[in-house]
Amino acid sequence: MKKKINIYVVGLIVALAGFIFSYDSSNMAGARKYLESYFNMDYKDIGYVIIAVVLGSMLGSLFAGYLGDKYGRKKSLIYGAILMMLGGIITVISFNLFLFYVGRIIMGFSLGVIFLVGPMYMVEVSPAEIRGRTGALRQILLSGGLILGYTMGYIFEKNFTFQWNSTVGWRYLYLFEILLTVVMGLAFFKIPESPRWLMLKGREEKAREVLCGIFADENRINKVMSEMKANIEISNPQKKVKIKGGLIYVLLICGIFPIFRQFSGVNAVTYYAQKIFATISNDTGNMAYFQSIFIGFGELAGAFFAVLFADKFGRKKLLMAGALGMGFSLGGISLFLYSQDKNILEGCLIYIYNFFFTISTGTLLTIYISEITPTIIRSKGMALSSVVNWFFDILVIIYFPILSTNGYLDKKFHEAFPFFIFTIAMGIFFIGVHLLPEAKGKTLEEIETYWRKKGDWDK
Repeated sequence: MKKKINIYVVGLIVALAGFIFSYDSSNMAGARKYLESYFNMDYKDIGYVIIAVVLGSMLGSLFAGYLGDKYGRKKSLIYGAILMMLGGIITVISFNLFLFYVGRIIMGFSLGVIFLVGPMYMVEVSPAEIRGRTGALRQILLSGGLILGYTMGYIFEKNFTFQWNSTVGWRYLYLFEILLTVVMGLAFFKIPESPRWLMLKGREEKAREVLCGIFADENRINKVMSEMKANIEISNPQKKVKIKGGLIYVLLICGIFPIFRQFSGVNAVTYYAQKIFATISNDTGNMAYFQSIFIGFGELAGAFFAVLFADKFGRKKLLMAGALGMGFSLGGISLFLYSQDKNILEGCLIYIYNFFFTISTGTLLTIYISEITPTIIRSKGMALSSVVNWFFDILVIIYFPILSTNGYLDKKFHEAFPFFIFTIAMGIFFIGVHLLPEAKGKTLEEIETYWRKKGDWDK
């Protein structure tokens, strides 16, 4: 009897990388002042630390597609976890700023690999009817990591001296990441390989074995096997893929839509959450910390909503609802900043924004791109999507504070200018999503057939 595979458990294991990433990101809020003291860092150095992780992620994305195709999805995830452990260890033992940067870059590289291969893997192992839910599990853990990171920072600040935190405390904050990574890496050994990758490599019996663990119905197993085999015979993995026909549409989606994830303003809100709340409330102490923690709970609510309804309402409806909700929230924040009206409603809008971000671009955009990209180029399409995402992440990290505090723009817009840009971007995103095909309930092979009708790339 074949061992049954619980796809939800597999999804949670793969989603652990999201937990670690968001914990690491929010950790910077708690550890920042201690790092500044220990390494004698200035404002630019802190910016470089943040960018180092993102730059490493972008580099990791460039290699992840190759690793995923050559060595398999499972092994690539394991390699990513090993690199993450290495990056975490170097970060914890750093005694100078250079070594700290090295640890951050390696950490980012590993995240780039796992964040590309993970969603790709999940859409390949998940049944069509629950693919949205299993993919959305990552956002639940992302939100949980954000809450834990801010909470740990608050606990360390309140219970230990500044001197102890500056020399030892911050290392414990990052040490926890290593422990999580060890758990994740060991769990990766227990998950199955992607049946679609196995079929691409001609390992048909092994692919069937995995499918037998996923599905109980023999007829469905045979149907999925037949569809995979037919698509591979048409595509011929040994032949060089020509980027034409429907593949052009797919790669345009992969290259353009991740831009909107960053121009939704998410990282501006996440990386500078405490500063934004301190500005709103005229408070630089505990309240800003708690408000940042509450952001995580807002995202957590959105993540559960996405898990429950992604396969009921479909990707398009939630993405469009998210665009409207984020656009409304960002527009309101822009007006409050522009009018210099420090109102509690502005804080409420940030929570609303985070909810709508989570149910749309935060959760479903990556899932959607993974779903609509044909297996033969899924690694390449996801690599393109990931590199674009990280590149524009860097741009937002660099230019958000510049645009917010620029003398001329500040005089005219009072820090509202970047939020005006984000608002307009969400309007464009709404229109773009409206033009996309739905992926809900369709097998990956059915979606590939849809793109072939737009122009067969094998003819």
